[in-house]
Amino acid sequence: MTNNPLNTRLCEDYGCTTPIVAFSSTKEVVAAASSAGGIGVLGATSLKPEELRSAISYIRNQIDEKPFGVDLLVPASFVEGNSEDLNEMIPEGHRDFVKHIKDVSEAPDSPPPTLDPNYSGYENLLHRSRMQLEILFEEEVPIFASGLGSPAFILERAHQQGMKVWGLVGLPRQARRQIEAGVDVVVAQGYDSGGHSGTVGTFTLVPEVVKMAEGTETIVLAAGGVSSGKHLAAAIAMGSSGVWTGTLWLATKESKTESFLKQRIIDANVEDAVQSRAMSGKPIRQLRSRWSDIWKDSDAPETLPMPLQGMLVEDVLRDIKEAKIEDWMTTPAGQAIVGIDSVKSVSSVIRDVSDEALELFSNVAGNTVNV
Repeated sequence: MTNNPLNTRLCEDYGCTTPIVAFSSTKEVVAAASSAGGIGVLGATSLKPEELRSAISYIRNQIDEKPFGVDLLVPASFVEGNSEDLNEMIPEGHRDFVKHIKDVSEAPDSPPPTLDPNYSGYENLLHRSRMQLEILFEEEVPIFASGLGSPAFILERAHQQGMKVWGLVGLPRQARRQIEAGVDVVVAQGYDSGGHSGTVGTFTLVPEVVKMAEGTETIVLAAGGVSSGKHLAAAIAMGSSGVWTGTLWLATKESKTESFLKQRIIDANVEDAVQSRAMSGKPIRQLRSRWSDIWKDSDAPETLPMPLQGMLVEDVLRDIKEAKIEDWMTTPAGQAIVGIDSVKSVSSVIRDVSDEALELFSNVAGNTVNV
């Protein structure tokens, strides 16, 4: 083998030196990933306008014109309405169950947050996403990734400004729609991924999406369960141009994840990455906790659709987080937790994953890969 198999279309088109995309809500992780040769993508759904601008500025100042992106949620399925109307849709039995959780968890009341009634809260998610998108255009962010929902509605404007548009999908039909719309990168995200995840496994989904993208300009990335060079090599062998990773960065030195959650991730097994709708109303794979367990109890009500579930639980989740009630706290996390055994720097993780993938390709080819 004479060429570097990690120099994929993603690297050629975006100027990264290894085809590893690092998704994180920590700006320091994003900057470190881009600086180390990958592409950092900031999860920004919860950020206020001034926080988003500040994070973009910080990343830019750290990475010397290397590629980076911002991920937002623009769900296709969403109950819309004003706060008062939406609150009236929440059944009293659900409110009683959340009061029960607060009693059992012994979470004290936390100080009420300073809220912008037009921006904060689950009920304003779509409005907030559109406001954040405007900031991405104003700040000329090079990559916009839609972590939930099709970004096709923004393609024409984004391309006119030189912005690349990426979409995360969990089903083949979602991928087909986005490829046909002309999305620049489709991330085929398998069932084992952290955060909002679907029902199809990575090894089933990725080859099918790769086949759909043949003959088009769309690049395909693999996501779900990626924690090593073996996974990166497998993703490329399936025809993708690299990997989208998220869980991999939770326990890094740069991550703002609480130290006790980092240790729980390191100690976790694959069954500790559970899927639940109890946080947002859509399935989120997360680190198992008493929070996820109690919503599986026989007396727990069915979760509500987005944004009603998020509206229902946001106060008690904030109380739990502010009080740092460890066994009730969680974080979105995928089955890749089984590959995390220590706290490392972002640059070390990227180097280790890349080197292991190259070694595997070299062994398969029977000679050394030239880089």
